[in-house]
Amino acid sequence: PATLVAKAEWTQLWRTRQMSNFEYLMKLNMAAGRTYNDIQQYPVFPWVLADYTSSTIDLNDPAVYRDLSKPVGALNEERLQSFLERYESMVEMQDAEGAMPPFMYGTHYSTPGYVLHYLVRTEPYTLFHIDLQNGCFDDYNRLFNSVEAAWHSSLNSQGDVKELTPEWFCLPAFLRNASKFPLNDSDVAVASLPDS
Repeated sequence: PATLVAKAEWTQLWRTRQMSNFEYLMKLNMAAGRTYNDIQQYPVFPWVLADYTSSTIDLNDPAVYRDLSKPVGALNEERLQSFLERYESMVEMQDAEGAMPPFMYGTHYSTPGYVLHYLVRTEPYTLFHIDLQNGCFDDYNRLFNSVEAAWHSSLNSQGDVKELTPEWFCLPAFLRNASKFPLNDSDVAVASLPDS
């Protein structure tokens, strides 16, 4: 991938504004083997903003942006310290028989479940979500229903280091429940897969 990126000169095109941020990130995803055609290797985009509570934001204010020099799992210093402590304790246990290899995060920044979490309102991902949940929608409290809550969880939760999907930057319709799926009432959150 590094050789491909260097030969393609994408970074230079991006730096000179001959390529948009979106195009550049899609090229990097492609070079890494990520594609819309494989939910296991779905393209990944970063959280860019860090303010999801204000009614208006000043895009000239650096404080509204996420620090892109760090992975999402390292943005919250307190949470990062707990990840580091766990890692160090695992290193100390490394010599024990059957010890798990040390790791920083207990999850990944992108998984098929995360893709379906964000895209539950968009076909065909709705059907994939229902299939993953054994023929019904997941509990409403676990569904993606708030950008603010998703950011807060990615920033603070020990088990959540999710980044975003490209749809956040090119398909705002993914946020709307245009098909009126029963997503907001756990009593009716049962759906059947259509007959094939």
